[in-house]
Amino acid sequence: MLVNKLIRTVLLLRITNTWSYSKMACTGETCSDLTRNISYLSQEDAAALDQDLFNEYKFSVDQLMELAGLSVATAVAKVYPVTSCNTALIVCGPGNNGGDGLVAARHLTLFGYSVAVYYPKRTPKPLYDNLLRQCEKFGVNIMDNLPPSNELKNHYKLVVDALFGFSFKPPVRDALKPALDALIYSGLPVCSVDIPSGWDVETGPDSDSALKPTLIISLSAPKKCAKPEFIKNARHFLGGRFLPPAILQKYNLTLPPYSNQDQVVELS
Repeated sequence: MLVNKLIRTVLLLRITNTWSYSKMACTGETCSDLTRNISYLSQEDAAALDQDLFNEYKFSVDQLMELAGLSVATAVAKVYPVTSCNTALIVCGPGNNGGDGLVAARHLTLFGYSVAVYYPKRTPKPLYDNLLRQCEKFGVNIMDNLPPSNELKNHYKLVVDALFGFSFKPPVRDALKPALDALIYSGLPVCSVDIPSGWDVETGPDSDSALKPTLIISLSAPKKCAKPEFIKNARHFLGGRFLPPAILQKYNLTLPPYSNQDQVVELS
């Protein structure tokens, strides 16, 4: 009896700690029943949170990019296992979102996928040059040109959208329109990194012809465009286990706990 009481006490303490940290509870990896309680960041707060991580907590850009890219690759592998979807195209943009895509490409190769990267507007900085070189050394196919959108299905099982992040403001530049068209019209499952490309960060898709991802991997915390009413037909994961507890308090964030050592948690 005494042993049973001790076990119950320990379990209650663990549950209490989980609630105090996240203000909510989950069963396993899925929190779909509690999505209404999750916090969503505005574009302004998302930018401010990133600056806090850089300035106050001394994270480097490449450090956060590595954590984000690993989260993306992990979520993709959970939803589209290599046993059934072993070829992936990653479309990378010129900013940090594109850098996350380059990191994800490297990790997906280590997970057993055959990966190609389309990176039409490259960022002329050593960090991005190094990430691209790493991709090449890991056997990622760096493409200079895309096949027609209707032919991508002949080569790949899925496409990762790492084109635009939360700093995106329309319109889409001409040099990047073919990349966005490939995401919209390929007919492949689309896995969007943090923000579906072309969407408004706070109000979601602006038309019926906007990108319709099948998977969204929010980073740090979900943005307002990832609310359930905007992503009805997509699975939604969060990767952001690197956030300091004080950041959660500062931005009044209610986020689900991560299971065991997992780097991602499914929201819906």
